[in-house]
Amino acid sequence: MTAPGWDRLSFLAPPGSVHDWRLVLLYDAAVEAGLLDGLPSTAPALSARLDLDEHAVRVVLDALAAWEVVQPDGHGGYRTGADAPGPEATAVLRHHARILRTWSAHVDDRLRGVPPDERPPDSGRVERMLASLTVLAREAAPGTIDACLSLVPNARRALDLGGGHGEYALELARRGVHALMQDRPGVVEAARRRGLEGTGVELFAGDFFQVLPEGPFDLVLCSGVSHTYDGERNLDLFRRVRPLLSPGGVLALRTLLRGSHPVAAIFAVNMLVAARGGDTHDEGDYRRWLAEAGYGDVEVRVLGRASEHLVLARP
Repeated sequence: MTAPGWDRLSFLAPPGSVHDWRLVLLYDAAVEAGLLDGLPSTAPALSARLDLDEHAVRVVLDALAAWEVVQPDGHGGYRTGADAPGPEATAVLRHHARILRTWSAHVDDRLRGVPPDERPPDSGRVERMLASLTVLAREAAPGTIDACLSLVPNARRALDLGGGHGEYALELARRGVHALMQDRPGVVEAARRRGLEGTGVELFAGDFFQVLPEGPFDLVLCSGVSHTYDGERNLDLFRRVRPLLSPGGVLALRTLLRGSHPVAAIFAVNMLVAARGGDTHDEGDYRRWLAEAGYGDVEVRVLGRASEHLVLARP
């Protein structure tokens, strides 16, 4: 598990290839409790040091040994196993565990019309989410930015709207484009803690339905944003962004299109439980909203993973 395919570890795995949910939840609980950082050790010593239940510690470690995440030493002790995830796999698995818990707790509620809990997440949850998204976006960023810059090869200034982890802004900065990343204040603060500000990326904190940085921008990239909202909100956002684009500038929407791939249907469940109005939308939806918002030329491209698309529009 030290060099996994992220698709298999993530809840975005195609049907039939997702990692075992039992391991995902056990591993997340063990990491959260500090069990794996405390190895090598025995269950009694570990439980005493961490103020945990000794019986539960032994049961969890024995179960993790079934996947060779930990390894018993034959004398009552445990050490890190040959299949223990590395830091990047851990980030993806922990995010996967949070998604599993959210689905199990809230899909029933949503079927009965109970709205999702949209309270701002605590800083720990923000950090875990961004750590996972960073791993996934780092792989996707070069191809995404290649596709964007193919339409604006001389781009000088770009806005990564709702950029969160900052991987797309970082990739733009590596290409010599002045990149500004905007997200909610808590997310931007997490980006500062991760050192993003010292990489050539400018940070801007604020709700983009209330405030946007001053343009013009040759490129505005929205990755993982539009499926968080319904059509009314997306139309509002596209209208707000259009005046920021320079002549010949491009709005790029990185998303999953309904009806294009099984993963898009699975991802829609996550939007169902996470955001009021969140959903995957089809290509016709985007073309209609963009036309109504004043955009003309619209192009849709498939990205590296067949489930992911880039909707590109010019005013």
